[in-house]
Amino acid sequence: MDTRSTQPTLRGLAMMEVMIAVGILTVAIAAITSAIVAGQKQSLAARQAIVGAVASESLMSQITVESYESIELWNGFREEAGSMTTPSGNLLDGDFALLGRSVSVEDSEVLIDPLEINIVGKHVTVTAFNQQNEVVSEVSKFVPEPSS
Repeated sequence: MDTRSTQPTLRGLAMMEVMIAVGILTVAIAAITSAIVAGQKQSLAARQAIVGAVASESLMSQITVESYESIELWNGFREEAGSMTTPSGNLLDGDFALLGRSVSVEDSEVLIDPLEINIVGKHVTVTAFNQQNEVVSEVSKFVPEPSS
């Protein structure tokens, strides 16, 4: 029996197996890499949402402790990304430097239907946004007009 005729077929089969294995490995590495990149993007978005919520809540608390008459002065307030400050005027750094804030104040009324009472006040909205002007957090609050 001649063994030389079967050996090239076995060698060709081994080479084909290696090429298939390399192809499968390449596809697996590409899938894992894209999953890692997607995870990093999601992590950044979640981090910005958390920092944005803290920044929005902080400014909202600063606005609502002021007198009712001075709340209207906040309408149109805007801090661009990277220029966010503390109440004392110090520039915020770290993750806060990637975000900005804006304030909107509107006259509003709230109807409490069961009591048939209209409450007049101001609707305050604080929005945190990133460097691409995408909203990452928004906080709204109704501030009733004090009774005299």
